[in-house]
Amino acid sequence: MAGTRRTPVNRSPLPTIMPRAIQLFEQMRRCSCTCPPIDWGGKYYGRQQCPGCKRWWSLQNDLCDELHTPVWAYPCVEDPRTQNPYPPFTNAYRSWEPNRNAQELWQALAEASREAKRQERAARKGAAAATQPPEAPPG
Repeated sequence: MAGTRRTPVNRSPLPTIMPRAIQLFEQMRRCSCTCPPIDWGGKYYGRQQCPGCKRWWSLQNDLCDELHTPVWAYPCVEDPRTQNPYPPFTNAYRSWEPNRNAQELWQALAEASREAKRQERAARKGAAAATQPPEAPPG
C-alpha cells in the first residue's frame, strides 16, 4: 500500500486567546505615547522612550509570553493602522512592509476583547434582572 496513513491536523494559525491575553491587550491599547517626533537628521538612534512606550513594550513582552509566540515573531501584535515610520529618503522606507501576521493577531485580540465585553454586559444584565423582584400581576 503506497502513501501515508497520517491524518492531517487542522490547527488554527493563530494562538488560543486566553482571558489574560485579552487583559494585556486592553492595557496595551490604553498606553499613550508622549515621545517627541523623531529627528531623522540628528541622533535619532539615541532617543529615550517615554513611560507610555516603555509600558507598551513591557506589556508586549508579557503578551508574547502569554500567547507562546515564537521569538522570531516579534513584535507579536501590530496595529493594522500602522504607517511606515521611516522618512521617504531612506532605504528603510522603501523596504518597509507591515507585519501581516501581527496585524491578524491584533484583529483577533480586538474581536476577542469585544466579545468578552459583550459577555460581561450580558452577565451583568442577567444578574440585575435576577435580583429585582417580580412585578405584581395586574388585577
